[in-house]
Amino acid sequence: MRFLITAGGTREYIDPVRFISNASSGKMGYALARAVLRAGHEVTLVTAPTALRPPKGADVVRIESAAQMFAAVKERFSGCGCLIMAAAVADYTPARTSKTKIKKDGRASPTLQLKPTADILKWAGRHKAAGQIVVGFALEDRNLRANAERKMTDKHLDMIVANGPAAIDAERSDAQIKTIDGDWLTLHGKSKTVTARRIVRLAEGL
Repeated sequence: MRFLITAGGTREYIDPVRFISNASSGKMGYALARAVLRAGHEVTLVTAPTALRPPKGADVVRIESAAQMFAAVKERFSGCGCLIMAAAVADYTPARTSKTKIKKDGRASPTLQLKPTADILKWAGRHKAAGQIVVGFALEDRNLRANAERKMTDKHLDMIVANGPAAIDAERSDAQIKTIDGDWLTLHGKSKTVTARRIVRLAEGL
């Protein structure tokens, strides 16, 4: 099977040197890519900027913005058996990007207007073919299972992986996983390598 995996936090540029982003390290997405290769599958890794080295054997596509990630996923989606959206895609992007660096020159502080980014995961859930698998992640700071199940239904997912803010950039974290017809599975304090292997095994069984 060919897996399509997204990783890292997108960058939404305000001007040529400043951007909005998030604290995602990309570790989960990269661990998933390694787990896929270890299981004998093929993987395309669509990655936002990170300090990580991609696993040998992965087809790597480097992007920066949410729009670029959406374009990369749309181009490759029909050729994959399973999409795992582990990336932290920005929900908003600047409505306008300055072509030159915005100067701090004593004037009143500028107002930053934002617009929503495309919902890549929802698009994939709606456009998947028979037999295609779409897996999403939900980072929640309250009502974790309820919010994750709502996301799973709304975006037509086959599996959801839910965790809290403590998972960001952590080597070990808690994770809760649900497949479309299964019960919740809780992993306590597992490394991202172990969690990734479990996610890949579950995807193989869908």
